[in-house]
Amino acid sequence: LSGSQTLTGAKTLAQTIQTVTSYSPSASGTATLNLSLGNVHLINMPAGNITIAVSGGSTGQCFIVEILQDGTGSRVVTWFSTIKFPGGVTPTLTTTGSKKDTFGFRITGSNTYDAYVLAQNL
Repeated sequence: LSGSQTLTGAKTLAQTIQTVTSYSPSASGTATLNLSLGNVHLINMPAGNITIAVSGGSTGQCFIVEILQDGTGSRVVTWFSTIKFPGGVTPTLTTTGSKKDTFGFRITGSNTYDAYVLAQNL
C-alpha cells in the first residue's frame, strides 16, 4: 500500500433484542411455533407430552426452541417433521423437573430443517 488511507464516517452495528415467544400447550396438545413472531420460542411443558409444529418461517431463517420441563418432569415431545439432527439421531430431552433444553434450527427449504443441540439440562 502506498500513502495513507482515512476511514470516514462512524460505523455502528444495530443491536436487536429478540423477544421470547412463550407457549403453554395443554397435555397431549400441539405447540405451533409462529416463526413470524420472532426467533426465540419457549415451550413450558404441561403435565403430559406434546407435539411441536411450526408455521410462518422462511428459508434461511434461524430460530431457537427452549423446552422447559414442568416441576414433575419426564415429559417428551414429538418434533415437526423433516428435521436433520446431528448424526441422524433425535436427541433425548432432559426429563428432570424444572430443567430446560435448548435447540437451534435453520430452515433449509420448504419444510426442511437443520437442527443443533445448543444446551441440555440447564
